[in-house]
Amino acid sequence: MEPPRSQSLISVVVIARNEAAILGTCLAAVRRALAVQGGGEILLVDSASVDSTARVGIESGCRVLSVRRSSRICPSAMRRLGATRTDSRYILFLDGDCELEREFLPAALAAMESNPSLGVVAGRRRDFYRTGQALVPSEQEYYSGPDDPSASASPGYGGCALYRRRALEDAGSFDPFLRAKEEEELAQRIRAAGYRIEILQVPMIRHMTVPRESVRRLLRSFKHGFFIGRGQAARIFLSRREVRAAFRGLDRVFLTLLHLILGALCLWAAWEGIGWPILAWLVFSLTAFTIFVLRSRSLPRAAYYVLEWLVQGACLLIGLLAPRRSADSFWWEGEEWPATRRSLVCLPKVLLAGPLPEPPYRGGVEKGVAQLLQGDLGRRSSMRLFNTHRVPDPSRSFLTRLAYQSGMIRRFRRELKTEPLDLVHVKTSSGINFHQNALYALVARLSGVPVLLQIHSGRFETFYRGSVLPLRVWIRSTLSRCRRVAVLSNSWAQRVATIAPKARIRVVPNGLGEDEAARLGSGGEIRPNQVFFLGTGREELNRDKGLEDVLSVLPELARKHPQSRWILAGLQNAEETYARLRREGIDPEGKEQRVFCRGPVDHPEKWDLLRASAILVLPSYFENMPNILLEGMAAGLGVVATDVGAIPEMLGYGEGGLLIPPGDGPALSSALDRLLCSPALVRAQGKRNRTVVVRDYSMSIVERKLEALYLEVAGWPVLSATEGAPSDAVDATGAGRDMPAPIRPVSGA
Repeated sequence: MEPPRSQSLISVVVIARNEAAILGTCLAAVRRALAVQGGGEILLVDSASVDSTARVGIESGCRVLSVRRSSRICPSAMRRLGATRTDSRYILFLDGDCELEREFLPAALAAMESNPSLGVVAGRRRDFYRTGQALVPSEQEYYSGPDDPSASASPGYGGCALYRRRALEDAGSFDPFLRAKEEEELAQRIRAAGYRIEILQVPMIRHMTVPRESVRRLLRSFKHGFFIGRGQAARIFLSRREVRAAFRGLDRVFLTLLHLILGALCLWAAWEGIGWPILAWLVFSLTAFTIFVLRSRSLPRAAYYVLEWLVQGACLLIGLLAPRRSADSFWWEGEEWPATRRSLVCLPKVLLAGPLPEPPYRGGVEKGVAQLLQGDLGRRSSMRLFNTHRVPDPSRSFLTRLAYQSGMIRRFRRELKTEPLDLVHVKTSSGINFHQNALYALVARLSGVPVLLQIHSGRFETFYRGSVLPLRVWIRSTLSRCRRVAVLSNSWAQRVATIAPKARIRVVPNGLGEDEAARLGSGGEIRPNQVFFLGTGREELNRDKGLEDVLSVLPELARKHPQSRWILAGLQNAEETYARLRREGIDPEGKEQRVFCRGPVDHPEKWDLLRASAILVLPSYFENMPNILLEGMAAGLGVVATDVGAIPEMLGYGEGGLLIPPGDGPALSSALDRLLCSPALVRAQGKRNRTVVVRDYSMSIVERKLEALYLEVAGWPVLSATEGAPSDAVDATGAGRDMPAPIRPVSGA
């Protein structure tokens, strides 16, 4: 019994994966063909693409179902999913690398309408191979079967065909766990349900693909599980006593496997002292291969096929032995964008790899991790943390560190599989920390998860230049192979580009939360001449922060400006600093104490000190984008800082502070003297700095930049702000057990 005539006549389901470059041609041809038939819906099922495939679909006016990589992704699963998300009498399935011929759809629909027993109609397909120079047409037709294959014959059509929905439902739709020969397996069930399959003698599609005999084709087939799928399909066909279908096209694969097994037996005989079998096997192998080379007239071609048969044979055995899963257990998740809107609200799911110790946070990386996890972006991206923090201990042995890192790698691999995710965001610095995080990035990439690597270290360039050649190659490779590399400023983008020219670099600065910026900005404009320096609490790092330079100029400036006050916080040993100042003739504990030395301070105390100060001194030797400078700018302070890292950029190349070379004591003394003599200049700098922080470095602005970068890394559509704030995009998940489904998000277990 046919479905009610109130149903739409036809829907087109296009499945695509990383085909943004050619998808537009496919969708345009489909739209032209549908216009002739009075219209119809186009649904693009994007199989976790990492390019702009989904965006191409959205901009062309299609409904787009973007399936996350955490789902079961293979052509049969995507076609099954596409069928459940449409509601029409007929469904035309196409691949994104195909162009529909205009003659096919009218002829196929006419055949379906005139013959209710037809379940599937296909046409002729022509392959075109993409080479480095042009498209090269295939020498033969892809389909060569009879018009009406018998039950035991090959169905003679591939993934692109027109299906009657009722036939698809009666047969149980595509097997979502079958990675190869899914059309042939489904065709057997469709014929068993009483329907016929017909191949029309009209052109159906032009298929753009990679050359048959190419390593790229072999790797793609292996990566997508096609060879294992051949074993799965063979097992299903054997269970139905379809022996010819099970082993069709696998004769040379089985001969290669038998030859290898024979070689293994000969090798065992040689181990037992009988040498002639292995010699005979080697002579036979070389002779057979030589004949194959002469017949194929190409050594690379012969070597390619031998390699393919070996790979297919191993995967075939895996597929034959793999347990079969029920279609009812199929589960997917993703996002759906209707054809009428082009805005995003859903974000990729993110695993953040970075350090998060107990507060107070000493470094900018730690603070950045906490901000992301607590912010709106962390909530909307379902962000979870892989905590890489470990308290430094130089006394640990090499073996202890190696064992710890090995355990962390295993934990990280488990974390990748614990819950669905779309990308990994790795925060790194330099030195051994970079190498550890590079391993996490490598594991993620090998697991098929795209990686965003964010560099925070001010020593990164020095670290790279000081590494031996093999490590420099490793560093460049890591930067080049990550999907994107994020840096904190334009100056750092230029430096990283000189290290790894192939790296795809984006700038995402540090930011301040709106509440934090508001609290820091409540100090008022009129303040005493108080100079503030903040260290890290560790002596070796405080040297890089320029503490020694501050202490060398402080006595003279304190005597010259008797109304000035000096706060030195974040010291490892405040008493030693007091003792040094006494030796320089400064009595910190005098009648009017003007120099205060403190150890590490928490955030509320630091904010109080910043609000009470007028000048921030930051004479660092190495910096990336210091958070203390952002906080000082938000507090409206004048600044004396070295021209390293992103500092000149942040200060407008001198507008918001006085810039000096690192290690230049006289320049440091002169700059501090100038600000201490000019409260008006300090106030002007502070006003400018406060405005810049609110405008350019608020956390909401940083999150918007990072959100766009997450979409870019995950391969989701990145739409401009001018396309509208409202969005109809929704999270969607579903089970595969119910064939009919309304066009809306579904849920299931």
